[in-house]
Amino acid sequence: MTDAFDRGLWRELADDRVPDGLIRRRVLPSLAHDVFIGELRPGRERVLIMEIAGEHTGLPPRRPSSKGLKVEVEDAEPDMVRIRLTSMARADWSLFAEVANDVAATLSADPGAGAAKRVLNRVVSWQNFFATKRDDFSLELAAGLFSELHVLSEVFLPTLGAGRAVAAWCGPDPAVQDFQLATLALEVKSFRGAGPGRLLISSELQLDLAGVDSLFIAYVRLDQRQDGSGPTLLDAINTVREALVESPPALDLFEHRLLSYGWVDSFAEYRTEKYDVRTSEAFRVTEGFPRITPASLPNGVGGVTYAVDRSAIEAFLVPWEDLAEMLKELA
Repeated sequence: MTDAFDRGLWRELADDRVPDGLIRRRVLPSLAHDVFIGELRPGRERVLIMEIAGEHTGLPPRRPSSKGLKVEVEDAEPDMVRIRLTSMARADWSLFAEVANDVAATLSADPGAGAAKRVLNRVVSWQNFFATKRDDFSLELAAGLFSELHVLSEVFLPTLGAGRAVAAWCGPDPAVQDFQLATLALEVKSFRGAGPGRLLISSELQLDLAGVDSLFIAYVRLDQRQDGSGPTLLDAINTVREALVESPPALDLFEHRLLSYGWVDSFAEYRTEKYDVRTSEAFRVTEGFPRITPASLPNGVGGVTYAVDRSAIEAFLVPWEDLAEMLKELA
């Protein structure tokens, strides 16, 4: 993601010898809003202060608390909202710099009517991230996200367009399939290894047709290696960002989804593996597909995980073109 302001300003603040109080620098001076980054002395907590002018009705009521990030919102005037973010730990300084850049970029990308609501929605996404953040982003998560972005880029974006494609992507939500439309759902499975592989199914609900008329599985076999020839995960993310640049609402929603997945761009410092897609196939889940559903389980049994061999589902293979045609009908 392009920086909204020069991150070197944080170093300037750190070098300032003022012993007490708040020292700050204004950023994004071309906006009609006032945006500052700063440091509180003597504790050296980093802050982002945004004074956003204009109507501010419809602000999101849900503002979860989170460790490491303090959020204060004040309706300072009838036509101005002050949002203040504070980093509560030095260990999160670099991450807070990413938060400040992302939130400022959200305002800079669309500073018009409703800006305060959009900014606070992004802050809520960051609060959710801090509340559940992991110490790292595992190889398994990386492969899963890469595979979902592959399907998003290759199938949903060209067929549905930016807005509907990103809205359909529910991968960060474990309660549903990875892509959801009104009557169609698609679950993405990735496999890294030799041979045809197998599909790991995380619950008895994942291949249940309840609530949808059509259910598909996208099965993506990956070659994941440090010295590969393909793109990194960040490359794949940036490819989608570039495809969405002409649709700011879709790009904003995509960034929200990435945070929900647990991804921030700083993870790219160590998630440097490269990916080659060996095969990418689609299967339709219909009568006879090998699966476990709630109806097939005895009372009291749940939370089932299981594997389906790729060799057992050849009869359910469908061309990507057929899936794309169904998507077009729903567009």
